[in-house]
Order: sequence, then C-alpha cells, then structure tokens
Amino acid sequence: MEVEELNRRLAAFSESELAYRSGGGYSWDDAGEKELVDGREVLRLKSGMFTGAPHGAAAGGIRASIAIDRELYIRRHSRFNPMPEHVHSYVEMSYVYRGSCPQRVNGRDVLLRENQVLLLDSDCPHAIGSLGEKDIMVSICLSAALLRRCLEEVREGDDWLADFLISSLNAQADHNRYVRFHSQGNNRLRRFFQELLCEYYDPSAQADRIILRLFQLIIAELMNVYEGDYVRREKEQAGSGVSVVAVVRYIQEHYLDCTLEGVAERFFVTPNYLSALLKRKTGKTYLQLVQDQKLAYAADLLATGGVSVEEAAHAVGYENMSFFYRKFREAYGCAPAEYRRRLC
Repeated sequence: MEVEELNRRLAAFSESELAYRSGGGYSWDDAGEKELVDGREVLRLKSGMFTGAPHGAAAGGIRASIAIDRELYIRRHSRFNPMPEHVHSYVEMSYVYRGSCPQRVNGRDVLLRENQVLLLDSDCPHAIGSLGEKDIMVSICLSAALLRRCLEEVREGDDWLADFLISSLNAQADHNRYVRFHSQGNNRLRRFFQELLCEYYDPSAQADRIILRLFQLIIAELMNVYEGDYVRREKEQAGSGVSVVAVVRYIQEHYLDCTLEGVAERFFVTPNYLSALLKRKTGKTYLQLVQDQKLAYAADLLATGGVSVEEAAHAVGYENMSFFYRKFREAYGCAPAEYRRRLC
C-alpha cells in the first residue's frame, strides 16, 4: 500500500462515524464496569475491548483492530464520539496522524498535536475528546511486558546513557502515569508510523513480524525524542547549567582521550562540579563512565570475531592485560574469550 492510499483509508468515514456526526451517540454501558479511581467514578474497560472492531464497523470494510501475539493491538479512534474517563489494564500509545486530539489524562488537560505521541501507563484515568472531521488518531495497545522488551532492544547492550534515559522515562511515567513526546517535527517517526499502518491495513504474509519490528523502530525513535525533551527540561530547570546528557554523549564519543579537566573546561564548569553532577545523575564517577565505555567498545570488537583479546584491549587504551581481564569479568561476568565464544 502507498501512503496516498493509506491517507484515503484513514480519512474515510465509517458508518458509525456518519451516525455520530448526525447526532447519534455510542452507549458505553456495555463497555465495562464503573469504579472509583482517585475519588472519581471512571469506566474500567473490559479486557477484550480492542480485540475486535471497536464501537462500529471499520471504514471502507477494512479491519479496525489487529491482535499480535495477544500483546499488541492497533486501532483507529472514531471521530465525533468522545470517550468518557476510563482505565484499562494495558499500556496505550496514542499517535495523532493528522489534526489534534484533546484529552484529559490523570486529571490534566492535554492537547495532543499532529505527529505527537502520548504513552499511557496501565490504569491511568483518561478521557478522549471528540475528534473533528479532519482529525485522525490511532492507538497501539500493548502489554507492559512487550514495552519492556522493546526498551531492552533500545539499550543496545551496555549503553549506560540509554539506561539513564530509560530510568528517567520510567520515573516520569511513574510520577505522572503518562509521558507526552514532543515529536511534532520528527519526519522519521512519521514514516515509521506510516509504514506500520500500511502493513496493518494491507498485510503481507509476514505482517505480524513486520509490525513488531516497525514498532521497535518507533520505540527507538521515541527514545531519541525523549533525549531531546530531557535536555530541554534540564535547561529550563537549571537555566544555563550544563546538561548531563550532553556530557555523557561527549564522553561516549571521546572516551579514548578525554580527561575530567578537559570535559569540564569544554562545558564551562569546574572539575569538582562536573564530577558531582555525574555521580548524582548517573550514579557513577567520571572514571567509571569512561571505563564502562571502553569495555563496551572492546566487547563490540570481540563480538565481531575479527580481533584478538589483546587487540581489543589495546584498541580501547588498556595496556595492562591483567587489569583489562579483571574489569571485563566484573562488567560481563565472564572472561573476554568466553564472551566472544558465546556471541560468535
């Protein structure tokens, strides 16, 4: 399917939407049971709510939802039909393909704009406002276990910056029960969603596998977006203070020849301030961060199978082989040669 055909299908009205636009309403009485959450009465959706066509036939006869391994569901939201405040047992990722979508999430008004993503934790109370004629929003409903697996893929082994960002993402989600990604200008994310939806509406023989891989790419790109959001939040909170993410990125790129003093000078802070900042934000000292990066690169070299253990150690600046062997075993739980045998 080409993007033009995808746009046509997404814009087409279902019979239900035509009824809603004419003043008809959808009864949510059979969608679940009412319960109290944070002192408010909300609707708990039935667990199988999105395994079939949601409140009405899909537009143009296309399927309205798809289930993948009972862990991931995709659906397009109906227009002209607001959704009352509700909760559900799965994680939900909402994406505005076109226009905008007003929502109330955990007691706060949130306007989700075109190409933005909203990630909702399970059991997070939220309501969806009425979508207009030109508004298109799709949701990916997934298990928490699948989301964790995708985040592990993003880590790329022992990437402690990814670990740091994932920990920050989890902390933000735990605090607010949702995260909005300011991805409105991200063209790559839009292409990933378009490819995913094309495969969804016009499935190939390997549709489930392709959709899962595209979803993993979406998660990886959202982590890039979140890193930018994190840096912006740091600047807002600390004024012109140094960004720990920028420092960590610099260390990753210059670990072979950078020094604490040199990094501090580059970011216009004192070595003592930089050392304390890294320890407070990452839980590690400057030397530990540099050593972690050296060992991670050595592990990558060993995984290719093209270099000896000694060559890998020397490539990352270790001349004392005994010290290298000890640190590698501490980091990876085995000797370098055994690590290579496991992967090659």
